[in-house]
Amino acid sequence: MVKTVVILGAGWAGLPLAHKLLKYTLPKAKDDLKVFLVSPNSHFYWNLAAQLFLPIGPSFAQYSVKNFEFVLGKAKRLDPETNTVETLSALHSLQEQIQVAKSIVIAGAGLTGVETAGELAYVYGGEKDITLIISGERALQASHILSGVSQVVEKDLQKLGVKLVRNAQVKDAQTKTKEEKDAAVQTTLTLSNGSTIVTELYLPLFGVQVNTSFVPASLLDSAGNLVLDKAMRVVGTENVWGIGDVGNLETKQVTRTDAQIVHLSAALDHVLLEVTGEVKEYKPSGKTMIFITMGKKHATGQIGGWKLWG
Repeated sequence: MVKTVVILGAGWAGLPLAHKLLKYTLPKAKDDLKVFLVSPNSHFYWNLAAQLFLPIGPSFAQYSVKNFEFVLGKAKRLDPETNTVETLSALHSLQEQIQVAKSIVIAGAGLTGVETAGELAYVYGGEKDITLIISGERALQASHILSGVSQVVEKDLQKLGVKLVRNAQVKDAQTKTKEEKDAAVQTTLTLSNGSTIVTELYLPLFGVQVNTSFVPASLLDSAGNLVLDKAMRVVGTENVWGIGDVGNLETKQVTRTDAQIVHLSAALDHVLLEVTGEVKEYKPSGKTMIFITMGKKHATGQIGGWKLWG
């Protein structure tokens, strides 16, 4: 009987894992394996390079349809008892809204918010008013991030024309419906400091909203993360595993995915190839590794206790 692996998500973790299984596990499985890759988008979001969207399909043309199938859809429901997943077609893009908006407010000055503000400011220059709302005294105010990295980021954002609003959080956001065809959509933001901001586009980028709404609540922690054991298997299941942003083992950064992919592919080999012995425990990295770009002229980062140059 052909063994089946369903990978939900074709991002930094899911896409390489699919290739690894097809290139290295499939030959050892004597062609007795089929991989399904499910994604709501037909393109991979390559957010670390100039070409943002790369088609997924062509990179898998080298594999037989007997062993691989790409499913364009979004996971709707997971049933670990029957090992089934329902999918629903979906497509979503903010590109048009960003292009037409004359003012943009970004809430959240973590890595995502900082990079988004910097990239938008670099591309649009003085064409748009861009504001970054910071909940504390400074951007990137996390215990593991050096203050020097934060200082570089803030200095570069201000050079790019980004307005910084400190010690404030968005408490309420009310968006008006367009009354006329060419009228701009306006969102009124109420901040924790008592002030209000009216903007044509609001991007809430604080925290990570994990895409696990289709997973039974019994398999999730209070933040919506999959609860994983030390082998990266979902606690309480036999055939469900997790890597990337959905897991609860370590910080959600692209620099963590390589080690997770290597570990999970080895763990799956134990199951798919019926290898004897225990699956090795995954050891999360405690080393800070961040790389921040704000357009083509401004960048910084951190490796351990070392601040990267621009």
